[in-house]
Amino acid sequence: MTDKRVFAHRGEFALRQVGSESILVPIRNHVGDLDSVFVFTPVAARIWTLLDGNRDVDAIVAEICNEYDADDGVVRADLDELLGTMEAADLIGAAVEAKP
Repeated sequence: MTDKRVFAHRGEFALRQVGSESILVPIRNHVGDLDSVFVFTPVAARIWTLLDGNRDVDAIVAEICNEYDADDGVVRADLDELLGTMEAADLIGAAVEAKP
C-alpha cells in the first residue's frame, strides 16, 4: 500500500532538546500557553524533522525503517496515528503539492 500524502508544519515551532527529551514549543503564537507545548519521543522528533512539505508518507516510512531497523507495517501504523494526532493539534497540515 502506498501513501503519497505530504505534510508540512503549520505555524512556527521550535524543536528543542532539554535533557533527554525533545520538546516542541511555539515561537510566535501561544508562546505562554502550556497546552501548546509538546514532548516528543526520539522517533517522533525525527519524524517532525522529516515533515518538511517535500517527503511523502512512504518516504518517511522508508527513512524511519532504515534508521531504526524497524518493521514497515509497525512504522506505517504508528506514523499514521502520530500524523492524526499532529493534525488534530493543528501542528501539521497537508502540503499543497510535493516539491520535485
